[in-house]
Amino acid sequence: MKTYCNPLPISDIPEGRKLDMELVHGDPAMYPDYRSISDPSVVYDGGKWYMFPSYATVFVSEDFVHWKRVDAGLPDLGYSPAVVKFRGKWYVNGYCRSELYVADSPLGPYTLCGHLTDIHGGVMKPADGCFLADGDRLYMYWCGMIPNDGKDFEANMANFGVELDPDEPWKAICEPVVINSFEPERTWQCYGEYNQNKRIGWIEGPWAYKRGGRYYLLYAACGTELSGYANGIVYSDEGPLSGFRPQKNDPFTTKRNGLVRGAGHGCLTEGPGGTLWTFYTNIFCYNFKYERRVSMDPVGVDENGELHCSETTETPQWAPGVKPDPEKGNGTGWLPLTVMQWPEATSCAPGREAIYASDESVLTWWQPASDDPEPCITFRLGYATRFELRALRLIWRDIGMETLKGVLSGPFKYIAEYSPVPSLDRWETLVDASRNTDDLPIDYRELNGEKAYGVRLRIIGAPEGITPGLVSLTAFGKCLPGGGI
Repeated sequence: MKTYCNPLPISDIPEGRKLDMELVHGDPAMYPDYRSISDPSVVYDGGKWYMFPSYATVFVSEDFVHWKRVDAGLPDLGYSPAVVKFRGKWYVNGYCRSELYVADSPLGPYTLCGHLTDIHGGVMKPADGCFLADGDRLYMYWCGMIPNDGKDFEANMANFGVELDPDEPWKAICEPVVINSFEPERTWQCYGEYNQNKRIGWIEGPWAYKRGGRYYLLYAACGTELSGYANGIVYSDEGPLSGFRPQKNDPFTTKRNGLVRGAGHGCLTEGPGGTLWTFYTNIFCYNFKYERRVSMDPVGVDENGELHCSETTETPQWAPGVKPDPEKGNGTGWLPLTVMQWPEATSCAPGREAIYASDESVLTWWQPASDDPEPCITFRLGYATRFELRALRLIWRDIGMETLKGVLSGPFKYIAEYSPVPSLDRWETLVDASRNTDDLPIDYRELNGEKAYGVRLRIIGAPEGITPGLVSLTAFGKCLPGGGI
């Protein structure tokens, strides 16, 4: 494939309920089961991307489009693993954990090399940690609460930094310093769907990056469950632990509307051809407030050295390596053709009508009736107008998934078809996934420019115990001039 589309079609996304319930001290049996992936830490090495996200260990991409889940032999790292390549070794630390692991390869095998300690020898358990290798020196950053100091705050969060011993990188060699903290005058940092609570600033998710002589710290606010979840950047020309100030371009990534909302907690990483990319967390948040997915977009550097992401996208984009300057415009120009087209379905479960597969919301979905032997949903694109089909994106929900009872997620099997005639009484194959073995809760496929008046999806099979829920069927393409067959 030469294109990608957000949210990223990452295979084998793990179950998210167990980890989320540990955080809120909840009983997993009291909540619906679901899958989740978030807080991506992505590093570029040897022409590949390695992603260390929450809920899982490592995903690797060799073509910057397809992702394969790999067992790196690491224990459960919880949320937002910190990862860095330093002096030819790879170091990994987990969320609120002291253990530091080391390997010769990003894919392991990893061994425990020490426990993070502060300058006084006390154990450190950093939340949302990240590293920065700066030549022969190594730094670590994380988030935490700071005293209110007389300010009217309910919660005052900040990002911290410390230098580590390069020979024993689990040991801090200085006192931690505050890099940046909650600033209520920056409205996007204030908690709430409309940033209405100026007494809470949930500053978190740091990611350090150096370009030339400038140090950047990417960070997130105002809450991972909210549409206003965004990333900001502070930078310093002074050093990795001092002199940080916010960019004028603030926030850096944000997305409040559309099928994909939220653009927080993520990272900055290089890609092919010297390009720069940002990965970030999107909210799904139906089964639980921390249910999430991951997206990415190119990053540019302006004349003042500020980083900018011109658009947080959810339509097809050219894959990394296709365009030399993707930050100047990376869209294919393929438009959504099925959104709000009022599809028809062979059946619908109560409250799960066909329109929910085209309403651009991850909180709704079409679900066929339980006795429908071969569910089918049909979209008319035009009556006298044809459209060229260039890509198809399916977003699924695993209805009935329950890992505690052995009902597990897996591949959905389907056949996507198009009609080359206005009457929609003739159908030809668009995608044959009737023998699909890839577990893709988000399934994105490039097409061959088929000329169509309609698109339909026939669901052939699902994992045992799972009922398919279709959050979205989006066909992308363009309008063709003239009518005819």
